[in-house]
Parts: sequence; structure tokens; C-alpha cells
Amino acid sequence: MPPKYSFQREGFVPYGEVQGYAPGGIPAYSNKHDRFFSGERSIDGNLYCGYKYQCVEFARRWLYERKGLVLPDVNWACHIFKLKTVTDAATNESVPVEIHRNRTGERPVADSLLIYASSEANVVGHVGVITEVGEDYVSVADQNYRFYKWEGDYNFRLKLETTTADDGSVIYTIVDDIDPDDVEIPLGWITFPVPDRDANSPPLTLHESLHFKEPTELYLQRKKFVPTESKPNWLDLTNPAERLFVEEFGMDVSRSRLEETEASYYAMSHELFLKCVEYGVQLHNIFLEATEEVLNDDEKFKIFQIPTEFWERIRHSFNYQRTYISGRFDFAFNNTTKQLKCFEYNADSASTMLECGRIQEKWAQSIGLDKTNSRNSGFAMDRNLTAAWEHCGATGRVHFLVDDDKEEMYTALYCAEGAQRAGLDTKLCVMFDEFHFNEEGLVCDSDNIVVRNVWKTWMWESAITDYYAAKEERGENWKPSPKDKVRLCDVLLPLEKSVWSEMLFFEPMWKLIPSNKAILPIIYKNHPEHPAILKADYELTDELKKVGYAKKPIVGRVGRNVTLTTGEGEVAASSGGNYGERDMIYQELYKMEEQDGYYAILGGWMLGDAYSGTGIREDKALITGLESPFSAIRIILDTMPKPVTHEDLDKMAEDE
Repeated sequence: MPPKYSFQREGFVPYGEVQGYAPGGIPAYSNKHDRFFSGERSIDGNLYCGYKYQCVEFARRWLYERKGLVLPDVNWACHIFKLKTVTDAATNESVPVEIHRNRTGERPVADSLLIYASSEANVVGHVGVITEVGEDYVSVADQNYRFYKWEGDYNFRLKLETTTADDGSVIYTIVDDIDPDDVEIPLGWITFPVPDRDANSPPLTLHESLHFKEPTELYLQRKKFVPTESKPNWLDLTNPAERLFVEEFGMDVSRSRLEETEASYYAMSHELFLKCVEYGVQLHNIFLEATEEVLNDDEKFKIFQIPTEFWERIRHSFNYQRTYISGRFDFAFNNTTKQLKCFEYNADSASTMLECGRIQEKWAQSIGLDKTNSRNSGFAMDRNLTAAWEHCGATGRVHFLVDDDKEEMYTALYCAEGAQRAGLDTKLCVMFDEFHFNEEGLVCDSDNIVVRNVWKTWMWESAITDYYAAKEERGENWKPSPKDKVRLCDVLLPLEKSVWSEMLFFEPMWKLIPSNKAILPIIYKNHPEHPAILKADYELTDELKKVGYAKKPIVGRVGRNVTLTTGEGEVAASSGGNYGERDMIYQELYKMEEQDGYYAILGGWMLGDAYSGTGIREDKALITGLESPFSAIRIILDTMPKPVTHEDLDKMAEDE
């Protein structure tokens, strides 16, 4: 049976599966949902079509297969409406196109591209193919808009309105009122002066100059920047999360209180950003696949050193709740080898989410860095955080459970903002004085609301430790009553199955598996050829000794109890901590690159099932830890794309 709660939305075709076929047998594939971006290129023969499975990817593939034409590169779908020409695939010669504004006297025609304007909800616009024009409708084939199985050779039909102008002429308007609360009027359509290809057409050929060439611009460079602006109070002290951040770290993106005469940040090429997205999405699925493998195999489960009495809960959580809010990959990139590698998946972590999602962008704005041709690397964080909460299955109140620590509190408050935007009630709970047992033995808050949905910064391992401590103190036959004090294990590990089996946790208990480094050898065994996965083993092999290795406890946090040993047998770095008694794994040593005396670890964020942003923690030591400063990333762009609206087109027409 599928989980009760999952991100697979009812009726939606799963990612990568065919939704339907446009006339000519051209397939359209599901992009899962409109907040998902794979970062993976689509290549049709030798033609680059776009990113799987965005709307432009379908439009370019359709134009190539249906007309033998190539759509030039565009930043956004709305920019297609500004094109003057496309390219003949066989000859590489320019072919003029005809632009037709919506709300004019021209009637739409089939086999044209329908272009949507930028909007507040969707700045990039949209593109689809008009496959049929009826008396009062047009049929549209596309990708990344509606995600259901097609009933015919189109995805949906739009209203075609006809009105009479003052001079008696007929005005045609295509209206998208699929969502009555968000009616859209597309910009218009583009037609192409060539016939459709059919079974009698010669085979498609692509001019060699149009063949896809693998991009080489991968870089991550630590930069210095002299501020062009100065906004001393650039964080909002009326916002609870930002206020706590300032109380803890001051107005400093690095969280370090270091005095710097110049601002430092990391410039990331757009290609490296895309690689982070592509690998992040792939690795997330690889870790989930391995998690299921472990849960279905007792011998593998034992390796994770989790007490067997909790196995039922963990397996139940995976089968019941396949929804989650956050996880963060530790990536490293080397500018010389151009390799991006994954060290581990902090699948049960929210640390530095605020910094990536908001602080780094506000900091860039405060010094004028946002005026450069660059973009904040956490631009999708707020949007995807909200979407994760919207589809997580929780209703009513979510209790945000944290230790008495300002960093945990501001992280919780930022995450709670996403829950609030999704329509959920939230309550920040610092430690456990907020809670009490009611007469039925259920944990309630000070408003007498029973705890059903819990977001936490506490490690599940801490809850298990507290569970055994409570058992020792309370005795085997203890039952909760109003006079008893609530503790960590009472909230996260209630005794009664009828209670815990219907609770939602963020992150769910099954995330004990992907966040445990015992999964790394399984990941490597399953996918040894994946370019981001490092060799890993439960034993120190001769091969690992030869290349160098990192020795890590299977359960640990913030770089504690890690030893890095080179291929020559020299200890390059080591850290202390309280995880030294845990079982260890051995992972291939990756050559970290030093820039300005710092080593950088990239934090790749999964929010819900979508890759959402990248942050950096840097340190002068090889092993980053709890106190390692955060640093901002700017994604470097050739140009800064601008929206295209009806008003923009009207102004252009006036200027002409």
C-alpha cells in the first residue's frame, strides 16, 4: 500500500512518465508538480531542448520534431514572444516567425506556440502548443502546467472569446480561466511558415553547428567586494526570526562577528548551480531508495545501531508518512578537477535554513551586491518551504519543539513562517514547560491542544536516550498522568501505539536511516558510478588506505570525531567530540580546495521533494564545525532576465 501521506498528488502523473501525445506523436512528460526543477538537460538526438520537463523543453522538442525548426535559447518562456526568427535545423539558416497578439482581429491557428505573460505568481511565463481551434475554444498541449493524464491529444482547452469592436470587426481573445481565482490572458501566439512534418517527410537532420556541447563553466570562487551601498539595519527587527538572529550574531551574514574591511562571498557559475540541483535531486532519490532497502532487511538494519524496539515505529513512519520538510546535503567542489562530491545527507536537519533562504539575500541587498548580474542561491527557499508544508499532510496546529538555543529558535521561527503561509497554526515550544498530560495521558500544550504534529530540532537519538532514562526513573509500569512532568521522549516517543501511529513528525522517524552515515557504503555499493558519490566501506580497505580516507562515526553532528588521513598515512585533520564510541565508516578522502585560507562546504537544501537552494559554511580548518561561519553565494548570470507583460508589449508598440 502507498503511504497515507506522500508528495505524490492525487491524479498527478509521476515525474518522467508520459502524460499524453500531441499531434504527430510527440510525447509530453510529467514534471511532477510546478515547484519541481530537475536541473537535468533534455537532449533530442544532438539537440538541446531544455530542462526536464519544463514547458520550454516541450515547445523546443515539438518545434524540432513537428516543423524541423530550432527554437533559440531563451531565459524564460515569456521571452519566446520577442523572437523574430527561429533556425532551420538542417541548414542553420534563420526562418522568420509571425507574432500574433492576443485580443486582436486575428483568429488563432493550430500548430502555433501560445505564450503566457509574466505574472506575480509565475514571472517566467509559460508556453504551450495550440493543437486545435474550435468555435469557442483552443486545445493546448504542453508540460509543467496541469499534471493529469490527457484525455486526447491535448492537455486542456481554453476559452476563445469573440467580441465586436466599435468598427464592427471581430476581436479574438484566448482566456485561461482554468483557475477562476487567477484568470490569465496569454500574450498571444507565434506561427511558423513551414508545413508540418509527417510520415513522408525525410529524416530529421541537425546541422553540426547546432549540436549540443557540454558546458565547461563550472566554478566556485571566493570573492571580495567593496560595498556600493550601506544599509546598517538591513534585517527586520520586527520579524521574530530575524530579531533573534541579530541578537545572536549581529548584522553579519557570516554569523561570526568578524571585522572585515571588505565583504566576502562566493561566486558560483550557473552551471555549477545546475549541477547542485541535478545531483541533489538524484541523490535524494538514491538515499530514499537505500532507506527502503535497509528497512526491508533486518541484517542491514542492525548496522545502524538503533535499538530493535524502535524498528516498528521507524518502519511505520516510512509506510505512513512519506512527507518531510527539510534535508541538507554536504557537497564539496574542486575548481581544478571540476568535481562536485557528496559527503553525506543531513536528512534530519534544518540548521542554516534561515541564512540560506533569507539572510544572504538581504545582506547582498544591503551592500549593493544584488545590483550585479547575479542571483541569490536561495531564491526558491521561501516558495518551496511553503509548498512542503502545504502538501505535508498536517492540519491544525504544528508544535515547533526546540532547545533553549537562539539559533534553534530562529530556525524554527523561519520554518514556521512557511507553515503559516500554508494555512497552519504554529506554536514555538522552548524545552518542555509548555506541555502537560491531560486525563487521557495525552501531551497537550498550554492551550490544551493535543500535540499531533511536531517539528523539532532535537535529534531522534536524543529522544531515544531520554526514553531509556525516563524508563529507568519511572519504572516499567509507569502510565502518564496530569501530575507528571513532560519530557522529550513523551513528545517524540509516546508509549501508546494508538498515539504515535497517527502523529506526524518533521522530520519523521525514518530519517534516522538516511542521516546515519552507515548508509554511505550502501549508497556507494548501489551506485558506484554516480559522479557525486565517494567510495565508502564499513572496513578500512587497502584501496581506501591508498587514496586516503575520512573516518566518521555513523551517528554524529557538526563534524565531531572525524579523522582525515592521507594516502601517505598522515593525519591531515581530526576533531574531538562525544561520538567517539560509535561504530565508524570509512569514506574516500576528497581533496578540499583552499581559497583565501578557507575551505568551503556547500549545503544543498531539499525542501519537500524539491531542491531549493545552496548555502556555504567555510572554515580555516579542513573539518567544518558548529562555529564555522556562513557565507553568501551569488549565482553568476550572463544577463538578468526581465519579465514580459502586456504593458511591456504595449509600450514597445508605442515606441515603434
